[in-house]
Amino acid sequence: MKQIALFGGTGGLGKQLQKYLSEYDVIPLGSKDVDVTDYSAVKTFFDTHDIDIVINLSGYNYNSPIHKYNESNIDQISKQLDVVVKGSMNILSACLPKMRVKGYGRIILTSSILSSKPVFGTAVYSGCKAYIDNLIKTCTVENLSKGITCNSLQLGYMDGGLTYEVPEPFRTEVQKTIPLKRWGTIEEIANAIKYFIDTEYTSAHAMKVNGGLDF
Repeated sequence: MKQIALFGGTGGLGKQLQKYLSEYDVIPLGSKDVDVTDYSAVKTFFDTHDIDIVINLSGYNYNSPIHKYNESNIDQISKQLDVVVKGSMNILSACLPKMRVKGYGRIILTSSILSSKPVFGTAVYSGCKAYIDNLIKTCTVENLSKGITCNSLQLGYMDGGLTYEVPEPFRTEVQKTIPLKRWGTIEEIANAIKYFIDTEYTSAHAMKVNGGLDF
């Protein structure tokens, strides 16, 4: 049975996702288990586990228009960069050496619809997610010949996680703009993950899972 390291696995999406990945040995990891911003902690985890598949759901978002960042909240820029950008780099740099020796690996990072369709107040977060969608390309160039794929999921508004941090009535208005007129399901995220796991010929791909909201 292949073993999955599910970072962000104790959060809203992560907890719901686990039941759809029952054919794998899933290790759910929250920030209290492994702090993705701490390279030593991430490396220790991979040194002591034989991981085949890495899924990174961990993230942090802080909404603010660019002109309203100041001395009271400027630290929020670093926090978003640390979790999304530095966290992803820590995970990749720590998991890749053993995967390269094994000749097998599947890496799936979570991006966002905001990567290609940012909205007001999301300058840092959307920029971080655009970074993820480019990181998978370099990772593929460097590692696909070793049997390691690296892809991202550009998630839209899903039935869980950060969607429910969007205040009403804005959330209702967003749902009206989605061609399917509903939130994405956790099972649909799982289906996309399984496709990436099963399909070695797909790598460096940012898959849009957003109900047709962003073409």
